[in-house]
Amino acid sequence: MDEAEFQRLLQLFPVVRSRDYIAEPASSSEFSPGSEQNELKEWQDAWDEKDRDFEKQEINENVSFWSKLKSEAASKVGAEEAERFCKAFQQIHNKLLPI
Repeated sequence: MDEAEFQRLLQLFPVVRSRDYIAEPASSSEFSPGSEQNELKEWQDAWDEKDRDFEKQEINENVSFWSKLKSEAASKVGAEEAERFCKAFQQIHNKLLPI
């Protein structure tokens, strides 16, 4: 699949967030002076609990993402073209975000 064909297929899918998306910070009135420390501690505690199942969850999410992408692509361009698109997309993904 060449670059132009890949870009044409990619244009069939809407952009969810722009490339330079930055989440807006919550208003400072919502936080008390010590709440940031408390939030950090809660996050760390929660991470320890979730760390046990993280790898299993990550694998399931990856499989789910790729299967959803393939089914959406198939509904837009057909099964054969979707297979080629997903393979090209996955190759680019692996180059940009190596595991």
